[in-house]
Amino acid sequence: PHAHARIRSIEGWSIDRQILSAEAGEPVGITLEDQVFVERGETISHIDDAPIETNVFRARIFWLGASPMAVRNRYTLRIGTAETDVDVERIERVVDTADLNAAATEDVPRDAVADVVLRSRAMLALDAASDNPRTGRFVLADGYDIVGGGLIDMEGYPDQRQLITRRSSNLTAVEHAVTEEMRAVRNGHRGGVLWFTGLSGAGKSTLAIELERRLFQNGYLVFVLDGDNVRNGLNANLGFSPDDRAENIRRVGEVASLMAQAGFIVLSAFISPYRSDRERARLAVGNDRFHEVYVSASLDVCEGRDPKGLYSRARAGEILDFTGISAPYEPPEACEIEIDTGNLDLNDSLEKLLRYVEQRFPVTPGT
Repeated sequence: PHAHARIRSIEGWSIDRQILSAEAGEPVGITLEDQVFVERGETISHIDDAPIETNVFRARIFWLGASPMAVRNRYTLRIGTAETDVDVERIERVVDTADLNAAATEDVPRDAVADVVLRSRAMLALDAASDNPRTGRFVLADGYDIVGGGLIDMEGYPDQRQLITRRSSNLTAVEHAVTEEMRAVRNGHRGGVLWFTGLSGAGKSTLAIELERRLFQNGYLVFVLDGDNVRNGLNANLGFSPDDRAENIRRVGEVASLMAQAGFIVLSAFISPYRSDRERARLAVGNDRFHEVYVSASLDVCEGRDPKGLYSRARAGEILDFTGISAPYEPPEACEIEIDTGNLDLNDSLEKLLRYVEQRFPVTPGT
C-alpha cells in the first residue's frame, strides 16, 4: 500500500545549520509530518515522480554464476536496499560478447550477457535503467553468492501502479435486495466468466461468438465481451501501449464481474497478454466464478491465418507493440481449460467448451 506524507525537516550528520534540500549521494535523515510505517527496502519519492511498480520486468544481465541461469530457477534480487525472490520466466537471447550476435538458448552460461524476463511474487518499486540508473540496476544472489547483475528494461511491460492505486474514498457499498441465489433461480443457472486468452488469430472471438449462440439456444443467459467491440465504446480512449493494454483488461474484468453478479455467463475474448492482468480480472470476478480458457494456437498457426492482416503489418513495422511480434504474451500457467485450435477444428473445440460449461453451470428449471 502507498502512504503520503510531507517532509517536516531534513537532518544531516555534523551539520549545525538548517538543511532545506538534499541531492543524490548526500547522507541525510528526514522527519515526516505524519507517522508512516516503513520497512527496509521501501522507496520514498516525490509524489509526481514515483517509480514504476511491477512484479515482472525485462532485464539485460551479466551472468557470473558457476551454474548456468535457467528458466524457472529462483534467485534473490537485490535492488537498492530491498531484497526479494524472483523467478526466471524467460530467457530471450544470449549475446555473444565477441561479435555481439544474439541467439536463442535455454540457459545462460558463466560470463555471458543475456536478455531475460524476471518475475517476483511481490510488487517492486523500480525504474528502467534508461530513466533512472540508480533504481534501474540490480544484482542477483544465489544463497550468499552474487551470481549476476543487470539493468532493468520495461519495454513491452506496463507500470502497474495505476492499476492497483485506489483514489476514491468515503465510499459505502450498496447491498442489493435481489441476491445472486435469487437470480440463479430465476435464470436457471449461476453467473460466471469464461475468459478466453490467446494470440491474435487463435480463434478466441470465433469460439466465443459461436459458443454464445449455442448456449443461448440451450437456455443460458449469455453475452460476449469482445476486444474490438469494447474498444469502440468503453475503452475508446485507450491505445495499445503496455499501460493502456493493462487498463483495458482491468476495466473489462470489472464489467465482467458485474455481469456475472447479474447472472450472465460472460464470454470475454481478449488477447490479455499479461498474466498479472488476468489474475486481477480473476480477483475482480472471484475465483469460484472465473474460468480461464487458453486458446493455445501457436504463433506460426496464428500468423499463417492472419485473418485481419495484422501480422503482416506488424512484420512491416506498421503496428507497434503487437503481441507475439514486438510485445510479449505470457501464457497461463494453470488455466481451467485449454483449447488447442491448431489441432482441433471449430466443432471439436465447441463441443469441448459446451461440455465444460454444462458441467460447471448446469441449467435447472426456474421457479
